[in-house]
Amino acid sequence: MTNPSVIISIRTESPAELGLFQRFVGMLGCLVCACAPISPPSPLPPPSVRVAAVAQSQSARELRLSGTLDAEHSTALSFAVLGMVEQVYVQEGEAVARGQALARLSSRSYADAVGLAKATADRAEDGYRRLAPMHRNQTVADVKMVEVETGLQQARLSLSMAQRNLDDTVLRAPEAGIVARRNVEPGVAALPALPAFVLVQTKTMLATAPLPEMLVARVKKGDAVRVNVAALGKSYDATVRDIGVVADPLTRTYTLKAAFPNPNGDLRVGMVADLKVTVDTGITSLVVPPEAVRVDEAGNPCVFVVNPAHTLTRRQVQVLGFVGEGTALTGGVAIGDWVVTSGTPMLAEGLAVRIADRTVQAE
Repeated sequence: MTNPSVIISIRTESPAELGLFQRFVGMLGCLVCACAPISPPSPLPPPSVRVAAVAQSQSARELRLSGTLDAEHSTALSFAVLGMVEQVYVQEGEAVARGQALARLSSRSYADAVGLAKATADRAEDGYRRLAPMHRNQTVADVKMVEVETGLQQARLSLSMAQRNLDDTVLRAPEAGIVARRNVEPGVAALPALPAFVLVQTKTMLATAPLPEMLVARVKKGDAVRVNVAALGKSYDATVRDIGVVADPLTRTYTLKAAFPNPNGDLRVGMVADLKVTVDTGITSLVVPPEAVRVDEAGNPCVFVVNPAHTLTRRQVQVLGFVGEGTALTGGVAIGDWVVTSGTPMLAEGLAVRIADRTVQAE
């Protein structure tokens, strides 16, 4: 029987020859290892994502909008005359009554003008009293009497104007409200064109929110609105007072204003409010979790759908609003599609993924 093993026997005469032989064997081993095949690296697994099924809204009548609170109306108040501010009587946030003094200008020059006008008026009055009996006795010509009467009227008007200017050195509130802004301080020159105060009326508040273009025709004045103010933990019943007629050029939305009373004055301008409007959309809407809606490079809303081959497809959608805890959409997706809700942030068209969790929304 032939033995496959080969035994090489080499007789060495000296240690130098033995060293040469060992180096030869090492080089031969390196050549054998270099010729061995190299196994390729194992491919990385696809990223895992969580998905949710697209559901159809049985009743997309509750439209949720996010907005802020505003005053029913605000008034910019300014002095009617020029002058130096001498005193300011109110602070920002202070409630004022109708006719209450807000600030006062230095009135010395206007008081002097009143004194001059009064002296002129008194002289005209005295001249008229002296000539009136003479005119009745026809000892004074009619032309002279007309001149005296005209001078008296001019003097009275000048006195009235001077007195009005003096009164206007005190700025008063035209109605009850709250001082939202104070723009003057003592020692500052006041100009009629510059607002000194901004007065807001908060007995009635307005909840303002953007209304999607596709729902403008569905919301009417007088529709019921439920306004929730998270800062106070309270909800209020309101009604639609006004819907804007000019769309925002960027968002293509119209401003909706809902009015409701604020009897205790707890509500403040600028508070965040959530509006729930009961409307009949007339549109079959599809609902996805809010986190499924993303924004593409052009700023348009989109979602990523997982295909049967477990690859991603990006689809543009149109957001209608909120229905319950979901976002109502139209176009781009169909009932039963699986949309990505979370997972890798680097989503792209055609990316292979692995589904880690599926969520089915209640219709």
